[in-house]
Amino acid sequence: MNTSSPKPRSMTRPILIGALVVGVACAGAWLLSHRGPDADWRGRPSVQPGRLRSPEKSAESPRSTSVARSSSRVLTSAATASEGTTATEAVSPVAPATAVVLPEPTAYSRQLVATLCRLDPSGLPQSEEQAVQWKQNLQQLIAQGPSGVSAIREFLQKNVDLDFGPANGLGFPSARAAMFDALVQIGGAEGLAGTLQTLQNTADPREIAVLAQNLEKLAPGEHRQEAIEAARDALAMAAGGKLEGADVAPLFEVLRSYGDTSVVTDLMQAARQWNYYSAIALAQLPDGGGIPALIEMAQGTSSGKLNALEMLAQLSAQYPEARAALVEQAGKISPNMWPYLAPLLAGDLYHYQDSALGGSTPGRPSNTAYVVLGNQHFYTAPAAEILTPEEINQRLAVIDELQLATSESAALQALGHARDLLGRRQPQTVAVSH
Repeated sequence: MNTSSPKPRSMTRPILIGALVVGVACAGAWLLSHRGPDADWRGRPSVQPGRLRSPEKSAESPRSTSVARSSSRVLTSAATASEGTTATEAVSPVAPATAVVLPEPTAYSRQLVATLCRLDPSGLPQSEEQAVQWKQNLQQLIAQGPSGVSAIREFLQKNVDLDFGPANGLGFPSARAAMFDALVQIGGAEGLAGTLQTLQNTADPREIAVLAQNLEKLAPGEHRQEAIEAARDALAMAAGGKLEGADVAPLFEVLRSYGDTSVVTDLMQAARQWNYYSAIALAQLPDGGGIPALIEMAQGTSSGKLNALEMLAQLSAQYPEARAALVEQAGKISPNMWPYLAPLLAGDLYHYQDSALGGSTPGRPSNTAYVVLGNQHFYTAPAAEILTPEEINQRLAVIDELQLATSESAALQALGHARDLLGRRQPQTVAVSH
């Protein structure tokens, strides 16, 4: 007879399984409670006017992983704070800031946001009177101050939007755009914090540019690094195929507008996928900061060589180093490249077609171009239809130097065309009759 005690398997197995289930549930609850309201950002592709865009229809983005690195303010509601949870402060390398604790939105501020941001196209104002009422409601929301910021943040965190369509009479292209502007008008520490947090939790290129511009209005020069980091993160996502269909031109505008020579490396790396967008940004960096990189690209054999030469031609009348580099390359430029340089020597400039920061020329550009690689849209247009005599002489001097530096027939023909263009852009003398 066996007197050893049997193993109590029938009793311990349910206990172990139950403990595991409880443990997994607790871990899941902890993860959910620590994700934060914006951690599940999803990219917002462009939509047709009057159509709703929702996170369920777009690919999930890892943009949230960069938030902790660049965030300088983390918002918490008064209700959360009352439960013993304090606002977390992350130190920004540029502008350390105290965390802002927003009040719980009032029922009225929530109602105003719901009225302004109805996610039903049929609810958009259909008459001038309705548009006037919509604008009055927006002013009422702005008048709510911090409570208005809280209600706006609740809407923005839902990551939904409605395009208002063209000529809507509201003054904004979409619901989110209206809320961005409301944050600026509310201003103060709360408006600034709401704008900054929205920047740090979106990867929509145009939104990043608009929010960066709004931060510059609210606190000039204080949050440029956050804007640059947001643009870098979104470009990395686009390069990885996570922003499919998006036009990333606004990201290059952010880098060129708020960056310095520290962004040159970013732009050169991006040139592999966005050769025109990168070259345009390098040419527009303050004080010719991108010229050394353009010279390096022009001297190489990569696919960006033509783009670099075009930008050097664009800058040659303004910067001696660009002029010297172009003249030095004159005998090495392929015959098929010269026709592209002529308009730029005569005063044309490259522009982003979908500019988010007001870099476009008035009217509808006619000389537009589209490059499939990188989904690049741009155009060339003269800085002015009529150039000053000094500008004409500077450009003619560059053309003279280039004619001496090459005997290539295609080059001489292109340079002659540039002269003709300049002739049409010089001031015309008006004969006075006596």
